[in-house]
Amino acid sequence: MKALAFLMLFTAMAFAGTITPELSEIMRETDGGDLIRVLIKPIGMVDVEYVMNATQGMDRAQTREFAAEVMKDRAASSQAGILEQIATLPTGSVEDVHPFWIVNAIAISMTPEAIIEISDRDDILYIRFMRKTNILIEPVDVHTSEPSSRANAWGVDKIGAPDVWAMGYYGSGIIVSVVDTGVNYNHVDLQDHMWSDTGYTNGWDFADNDDDPMDQSGHGTHCAGSVASDGTAGTTCGVAPSATIMALRVGTTFSDEQDVWDAFQFSIDHGADVISTSLGWPQWAGPDRYSWRETENNVLAAGICHSIAAGNESGDPYSPGDIRTPGDVPPPWLHPDQTTTGGLSAVVTVGATDISDNIASFSSVGYSTWMYDAPWYDYADTAPLIGLIDPDISGPGVNITSCTYNNNSGYTTMSGTSMATPHLAGCMALILEANPALSPAQVDSVLEVTALDLGDAGKDNIFGSGRVQIYEAVVAALNVGVDGSTGSTSESGLILSVAGSNPSFGSLMFDLYTGVSADMDISIFDITGRKVAVIQNGSVSQGNHSFTWRVPGNIGNGIYFLRAYSDQGSVSERFTLLR
Repeated sequence: MKALAFLMLFTAMAFAGTITPELSEIMRETDGGDLIRVLIKPIGMVDVEYVMNATQGMDRAQTREFAAEVMKDRAASSQAGILEQIATLPTGSVEDVHPFWIVNAIAISMTPEAIIEISDRDDILYIRFMRKTNILIEPVDVHTSEPSSRANAWGVDKIGAPDVWAMGYYGSGIIVSVVDTGVNYNHVDLQDHMWSDTGYTNGWDFADNDDDPMDQSGHGTHCAGSVASDGTAGTTCGVAPSATIMALRVGTTFSDEQDVWDAFQFSIDHGADVISTSLGWPQWAGPDRYSWRETENNVLAAGICHSIAAGNESGDPYSPGDIRTPGDVPPPWLHPDQTTTGGLSAVVTVGATDISDNIASFSSVGYSTWMYDAPWYDYADTAPLIGLIDPDISGPGVNITSCTYNNNSGYTTMSGTSMATPHLAGCMALILEANPALSPAQVDSVLEVTALDLGDAGKDNIFGSGRVQIYEAVVAALNVGVDGSTGSTSESGLILSVAGSNPSFGSLMFDLYTGVSADMDISIFDITGRKVAVIQNGSVSQGNHSFTWRVPGNIGNGIYFLRAYSDQGSVSERFTLLR
């Protein structure tokens, strides 16, 4: 009987198109009662353009709050049916259900039978195995720093940070989330500007799920020091020595995405302005690029600047595949030399340079492409198209002195793109203090335009736009015009997101923003103008609302229009339905 049950199980797998081939193979090798850690990816993602339209004129805090509300509503709406079915599965077949909203996904441990049962839903895009990989971008060299009379670490001086400090900008009031191995929050260079909030001190440890993000290996403390070490112990290693460090410890050694996504959600919920991540998935590990691009799109929608290491794999500047994920995700601004265009996200990818402005021998180089990745299919590399230029920019990353994790007044020296990344995060903090109204795209643009051009003229796949020059970038940032508007969108504004995926299949997902509470009719019309369905007819409160409409069986294939209207006005979106 058991053999027959397994035969039936794996026959069913052949028709379960949502299960990835890797997971199918793992299920075949797994005893029927054993649990497998998987990621369920529901259909539906946030329309970033919708969020950006709705947040026009909002400050950073308001933007973060609104974007998080949209993400949470979208995830809750599209995950509801899946979670309801999961709750009905037999005891012991499911454990550790962990939904996300920074990406619309559910991490869960399930038996093969439970995976099969859930896989035939039409609101699931795919189910994959959550592979554990070493995502830490390990330094290529680590050694104890000798006592030095040098006032500043060489990288701090090289990029011109002291000239910015002379202007009165030290990163004050800017929160930098360091998503890494934790931080030695007792180090004298950092201890008086660690983040805290009601119920939280220093940050959070997502690896052990507790409130103590103390570093146990050194990588995270070193990175935090390059952001904000203030020199109390003798050497100023931080580009933004008054910035606030939010320490978020993740399971970087043999980890899946769960801790990192949790840390990003925490960053948004608790007011981070910049995220610094010196980690990533090498391409040979088969990263979930779909989920990571969605994640970084949402980070951009939240108005957060994100500095990410390119990786230490070196590589070929004329071929793709050496930049780690999510470093291979697009930036928030496209340099004029980026002639092959596509969508945008929050990622500013950083390569490493030495004290003589040479590219580090280990620094990952080479363009990226998304030409084969649904639903984007962009940044093609077929001639004359050039793909996505990577990295975006470079910064000091060789023989970098910064804070050590096991000595509260000590320093250590490391090399890697991990070290260049927090230099850029510190630059972002200085720019945001100088001009708090700048968007991530504007921050990226002033950094890239003012960088010291190295290598081939213009932006290239080795140095990116060049080595960062923070004094020039801050001067440029101060000259960026601000429209002077504050607060939210117009009080009577109606904004409608795109009408789900195009084409839509069994359900239609969309978001609606209204500036005031109003009686609202939200309906579907066919191409002749005939109303075929009513989704909402009644009072709708001010703010964002997420809808998931399950398409009735009596509505056939074709072109339809989603329309929302009230006495404040109307908005509509066209979509195609395929059953």
